[in-house]
Amino acid sequence: MGVDLLLQTLLPALFAGAIGWWRPPAFWWLAGVAVWVTMGWASGWYLLPTKGTQWLPFALWAVALAELLPGLWRRILTPVLVSGVFLLALWPLLGRYPEALFGLLVFWLWQGWREWRGGSGRAGLGFAVGGAAFAITVAIGGSLLLAQLAGSLAVLAGILWLSGLNRAVSDRHFTGVYVLLLTLCWQFIPMDGWLVALALVPPLVEQGLRHKGAGWSALAAVVSALLVGALSLWLVWPQDSLY
Repeated sequence: MGVDLLLQTLLPALFAGAIGWWRPPAFWWLAGVAVWVTMGWASGWYLLPTKGTQWLPFALWAVALAELLPGLWRRILTPVLVSGVFLLALWPLLGRYPEALFGLLVFWLWQGWREWRGGSGRAGLGFAVGGAAFAITVAIGGSLLLAQLAGSLAVLAGILWLSGLNRAVSDRHFTGVYVLLLTLCWQFIPMDGWLVALALVPPLVEQGLRHKGAGWSALAAVVSALLVGALSLWLVWPQDSLY
């Protein structure tokens, strides 16, 4: 069973990432396909989304669609399109849990911070290690499917980081799908909001320290992910054995 979960999580992301490395303009399209395949393989195939989690690939396809536009339009429409996916994913929840919109606010604040700092920057390691640490936490504390989705995004972010080592590749647009996943975890499984917020720490630390150099920011991302991951696991570890 464990092998099946790993295959469902890793294979689509690795395959899509490898093609995206070879053909960078296709990365965001293929990343969405990888998340869709992981979800379909693990929980049932679908064409039209009926659940919040099923909108995750569309957050990546929204980026891919905006990438077809020229510079200024791309920068304006990317957060707008991703925000539209946010609302569609959270819409069934808003009647009972309007606080879910806080995730959309976090996305806009994060995007605004990156715009204010200027420069697209090369892809960093924060999303990869943060997503990997959070995937383990979610697997123990809530949902195997959401853990698989977090793991798939971590693999895709890792490939984006690797491809950015020798060419200009930005991870600016990974923020939307990452925050959407965290928001869905906060709303769909019994996980405290501040515990979910810990998953924001590694990418924020890494991005905040990029001016110190790629090596220092990557080291900070790994250390913060280890610390945050250990704290999160300690907080969610069940008192009784899972077996």
